[in-house]
Amino acid sequence: MAVRNAETFEPVTLGHIRSHGCRDLRVYCGSINCNHSTTINADHMPDDTPIRALGSRMVCTKCGHVGADVRPDWSPHVNKRHV
Repeated sequence: MAVRNAETFEPVTLGHIRSHGCRDLRVYCGSINCNHSTTINADHMPDDTPIRALGSRMVCTKCGHVGADVRPDWSPHVNKRHV
């Protein structure tokens, strides 16, 4: 069996998603006992901020859990109708 090298990619940054028109982040509480989620605007953060790194610093406003899953919020782009 051949040994396969693990592929590594540059982290996705706010600048990268902004270049595709995405300005907001969807944040999901990392606690298994909480279903809280919210959308936040990321315009105040620098372009070189890695999205994945933000989750470890997020604090849930509902349960107080530290840690979250942070993803680009593409919903405004997905729900657009092209005429």
